[in-house]
Amino acid sequence: MTSTENLSEQIFKPQYDYPETSTLINRIDAENNKTDSNINNYDSDFDSCWYRIVTPILWYWRGLPTLEVEAVLSKIAVSIKQHSNNKWLDSVAGYQPGNWIYEFLNQAAEWQAKAESIDKADITDEDKKKVCNYYLIASEYCSIASYPHFKNDELALYAQTCAYQNYFKALSYSPFTIKELEFKVQNQNVKSILHLPQTEGACPVVIMCCGLSNLQIDFYRYFSEYLAQNGIAMLTVDIPSVGYSRGFDLTQNSSLIHQAILEQLPTIPWVDDSRVILAGFRFGSHIATRLAQLMPNKVKGLFNFMPLIHYIFIDQIRQKYLPNVYKDIFASRLGLPAISNQQLIAELNYFSLKNQGILTHSCVVPVMNVIFEDDRLSTFNEAKLIHSLKQNKLIIIPKSPLQVNLQNALEQSVKWMISIL
Repeated sequence: MTSTENLSEQIFKPQYDYPETSTLINRIDAENNKTDSNINNYDSDFDSCWYRIVTPILWYWRGLPTLEVEAVLSKIAVSIKQHSNNKWLDSVAGYQPGNWIYEFLNQAAEWQAKAESIDKADITDEDKKKVCNYYLIASEYCSIASYPHFKNDELALYAQTCAYQNYFKALSYSPFTIKELEFKVQNQNVKSILHLPQTEGACPVVIMCCGLSNLQIDFYRYFSEYLAQNGIAMLTVDIPSVGYSRGFDLTQNSSLIHQAILEQLPTIPWVDDSRVILAGFRFGSHIATRLAQLMPNKVKGLFNFMPLIHYIFIDQIRQKYLPNVYKDIFASRLGLPAISNQQLIAELNYFSLKNQGILTHSCVVPVMNVIFEDDRLSTFNEAKLIHSLKQNKLIIIPKSPLQVNLQNALEQSVKWMISIL
């Protein structure tokens, strides 16, 4: 990705000639769409007055201050500036106050400034911890600014660049060793980030398979608080069409990039390629499950968090009530900036792992699935399709108290990983 030293200073000034994010995907029959006011607990307190899926509970878990996030959302919600669509609070046109990207980038700038205000000449361990945290918060705000990470969203691409810049600055003050790696995929180089625990020798590694709405830099807390404490490394990779993988469109062969990485993993000296676990988050489970079925001899276990592998791709009733941004994200990842609902339905049908024949036999590696209670997209039936001949573990996260139950589920995921390693 482009790296410009003073990029943030360049884009924090209001500009009015940028297209607004919600207008970038032209779904020909979008006016016929219905949305569901409560898709599930993970994907948000979803409200049809927002174009994007607002997920504050997830943002808090990543380390963002609760009241500050609410303040940013309030600035967006009360804006009286011109909107591209008056139904959506987050559709203020132009890069100006009230615009989603503008407000979240400006909040990121405050944390970046806090990090840079600390004297680095004779920095203490305590100040290193602060600087790392401040840059991580700035990175997360930039990542949210970029969401939903459309390939043709110029402002979002700027925000992504800022997100990565802040992330790497944070990692330079992290207590962990970080390696930027490049893997060859179809004559292109794809950059990934290897996070190593404070242990000697080659260690087991979890390959993170991101969801449709994530950048690979969104998982630092999972590594630092769960994996690293147990001597497990984390390798992150962007999903096709996003971040460092944006040179690829998403296809039904969703695991293309990850498969190439898995094949080249023996060349990486810091990890034990005989102890690899695939972790799929939301749509990332499509990648992870596909890979575990196709290359079981290279995988020790499969962990899926709210898997999406079949029903959402073939069930037109579920698809009908998907929020607009979900449909636009799929279209953007497929490289289709103009598409009808019927075309999208036809495209999604190819993604069903059952239709691809991937699920005709049970997985030969242990499997753990985590789903949320009353999640309409990732259900018990979806999880049942991912079946292991060796070991099956299923955790259903109760709705209340959600944050505590989410933390418990992530703790159990690492205990399970240790048990199979």
